[in-house]
Amino acid sequence: MADTKAAAERKKIFEDLQKGGANDLNKVTPKVSDGLNRSKMLGNIKKGAKLNNVQAPSTELSRAQKMQFRKERAEAKGESFVEKLDDEGLKFFNHIAEQKFSDQAIAFLNAYWGEVGSQAEFIYTVAWDKFKYADMHARGISYVHKYKEGTKLEFDIGLYFYEQLCKFLGESKNQEWKDEKYEISQPKLVTAIVRKKELRDKVDVNFDGHVSMIEYLLYQYRHFANPADFVTRSMNHDEHPEIRKARLALEEVNKRIQAYEAEKSRLEAEQKKKGVKGLRATNMLAQLNSSPLWEKLQAALITAEAAVRIATKKYGGKVFKGEGGRAMGSSEGSIWWLNRDLAEKKKKYGRVPKGKK
Repeated sequence: MADTKAAAERKKIFEDLQKGGANDLNKVTPKVSDGLNRSKMLGNIKKGAKLNNVQAPSTELSRAQKMQFRKERAEAKGESFVEKLDDEGLKFFNHIAEQKFSDQAIAFLNAYWGEVGSQAEFIYTVAWDKFKYADMHARGISYVHKYKEGTKLEFDIGLYFYEQLCKFLGESKNQEWKDEKYEISQPKLVTAIVRKKELRDKVDVNFDGHVSMIEYLLYQYRHFANPADFVTRSMNHDEHPEIRKARLALEEVNKRIQAYEAEKSRLEAEQKKKGVKGLRATNMLAQLNSSPLWEKLQAALITAEAAVRIATKKYGGKVFKGEGGRAMGSSEGSIWWLNRDLAEKKKKYGRVPKGKK
């Protein structure tokens, strides 16, 4: 009896739904307690209003057009420095970051010479020097002639670099580097905890747990530079053969300097010994600047000077055209660095003209 009654009730419910109740199930009217909540729910969209369509860049766009779109979007959001690199851009960036410190600095100067040319001396004399010093400290190297220029610093050594840089700039004897013209090159003074977080979250562009010279430079001069823009500016820039020749000539000078300094260091150690060995080392040390090592160094300097002069005359301040007339970009940074490095080497190891001390 109970089963018959239950079946009859289910049949009645089904018949009611068939009469039109099913359509009512699709009509759900949300109940909102007040106008404020209703506005929040609707997102302030008025009834009948049309939404603007936002279209992403077409897949048919060139890479340069896509990069420009991303740049404008990032700038609009205030995120231009942390703009994500695409796969091709990241590969190129890693290629630059794997080069030695000086080559990274040159790539940066080439890309931003118009904006940062006035800071080139600071980058060469102060930043590059402190980067090398921090790297030597990390590797336990005391003598310059035993040092092979590195490519990146671990975070803790990156902190050490900033500490040494700030310490150097804080000393009264180095006040020339605190001049107003180098204002944009001054590091921000922060605690070690804040600095480490900054290195990890902002400076480390490729998230490899290290700080490269190019990452430091891009972040220091971030008011006009950022990784994506650097990649766009630099990807089509090739080193001109004459500039490469000059660079290799200076690398040969470096090899001759290392050989000279290694022998000088050995003789200075021998000189401290008593007896014949000490006297012999003293005599050889006095003649070192007329030895075959010294003459080979002088010959390398002459060759490098000629190569740098030719590169400067031909391509200083010009845009080099590659195969098919493709523009390779400015080489101002390369030319400046070659001349500055040559001048530094001549100052320390060049032959002193007669009549001058």
